[in-house]
Amino acid sequence: MSQGNNPDDTVVEVEFTVTDPRYPLVAMSAATGGDVTLIQLLPRSDGAYTIFHRVSGAPPERFLAVIEEYEGIEGRVVSGGEDAIIEVRIETAGEFFTIGLTDTGAIPTELSSHDGTARIVAEIPSIYSASEVIDEFQAAYPEVEIVARRQKSYAVPLFQQRELYETVLGMLTSRQHEALLLAYVNGFYDWPRKTTGEELAAEMDVSATTFHEHLRSAERKLLSLLFSAR
Repeated sequence: MSQGNNPDDTVVEVEFTVTDPRYPLVAMSAATGGDVTLIQLLPRSDGAYTIFHRVSGAPPERFLAVIEEYEGIEGRVVSGGEDAIIEVRIETAGEFFTIGLTDTGAIPTELSSHDGTARIVAEIPSIYSASEVIDEFQAAYPEVEIVARRQKSYAVPLFQQRELYETVLGMLTSRQHEALLLAYVNGFYDWPRKTTGEELAAEMDVSATTFHEHLRSAERKLLSLLFSAR
């Protein structure tokens, strides 16, 4: 991949759409009539990926039934309700365009699906040639259509943000990350709070004491990163 000479704080943002139900993100909304939004994509040390989706418009179990028809995918409900959260574990890259996109050098920032159409927004850092990244991705996934391309700038270089994000993930255990994610997306840190520690503990199938231990450990690690910075 050739490299450009643009400043590190400039990226090319690209928007794609895809309607091929071969891809789980498309199939989930097509089969259920609901909506799917990616919250977080986490690479694992064993080469697998864990993806957290917010789903609505249908029971979360219906979304799981769709994705579990695909080989190499396992899922579970993390948080129920109208805006449920499901965790999807992908064992191999396979035909999953999200992972294929990251492999080309792009960073997905938004992935959602509605009425059988998936929308993907990704940022391509300036060290890569945007045209080459797009061409490589579309050559591997010809079903994906590019619908927009635009340039963006950041006050903080994108790679510095990414390094911070990866550092934080490396500090947390999977249960600490899950507790922190559940607390954040379910309004635990809002005022007034939209949920309680006891309700989130039930979602994780642990005691309230264990949930708060996970959450406080995660918060302590984040604070240590912040206040030990030089």
